[in-house]
Amino acid sequence: MEQRYWIGRKREAMGMARTATSAEARLIHYHLAGLYSVKAAGSAALPLYAPTSPLHAPLPDAPARGDAPGIRR
Repeated sequence: MEQRYWIGRKREAMGMARTATSAEARLIHYHLAGLYSVKAAGSAALPLYAPTSPLHAPLPDAPARGDAPGIRR
């Protein structure tokens, strides 16, 4: 039921994007449609975030600006 709701919201946002008069409005509606699509996928009992996944591991610290390879002082 919830998935059907979010898919309906996505379709509505896509329709509004197609009839938008400005590029900014079109972009906003496309962005909302993407968010609704993610919500629909999340309501289908698929976990969007698995805390044990290696894809969600913290990023290593970036090197200092002067330590980056290829940069000379």
